[in-house]
Amino acid sequence: MSKTFQAQLIEARRNLIIDAAIEVISDQGFQRTTIKQIAGKAGIADGTIYNYFNSKDDILMGIVARLSEEESQDINTAEEEALDFAAFVAMFVEPRMDEINDRYHVLKVVLPEMMSNAEMGSRLFEQIYAPMYEVIEHYFQRLNNDGQIDAIDSELAVRLFASPFMGLIMLRMMGDEHIAANWDGYTEAVGQYLRKAFQKNN
Repeated sequence: MSKTFQAQLIEARRNLIIDAAIEVISDQGFQRTTIKQIAGKAGIADGTIYNYFNSKDDILMGIVARLSEEESQDINTAEEEALDFAAFVAMFVEPRMDEINDRYHVLKVVLPEMMSNAEMGSRLFEQIYAPMYEVIEHYFQRLNNDGQIDAIDSELAVRLFASPFMGLIMLRMMGDEHIAANWDGYTEAVGQYLRKAFQKNN
């Protein structure tokens, strides 16, 4: 068996387990979910899961990595292709808002676990968000140097850029029905807000 084919099989099995975990955890929450239940949903033996994940916490990290995969790809594209700020906002905002809406049933279960478990929260930031932020910080610094956005510390800018998305998720989780009922309107408003907040001479 070639290494490439073996790697593809491993990735396929990991995705099978993550898909099963998303279904079970979305239905009954992370704490009440067991490895046995995830294995049953995936149609594999309990012990097989440990060939791909060390623990249930690792599976949760796999879910978050899946949820952030397209976001990371778009950020890398913006940096590699040196997109201007307006193009980046146009490319980034609507897909992110669509993903949040489509995957909200998962996010509302996963995020509270990450926030209530300090160790998991640290792992989430260090393994997933810190590398992503590093790329977009470099991109924002280039935009700043090119005069496309108002002068602002790039580390600060990245976190301010992310805050509308996280804020809307949190408000929706707390029961703000206006957000869920008017999601398309919020999508348009977030794009407008980010352009006005960051873009120079706008």
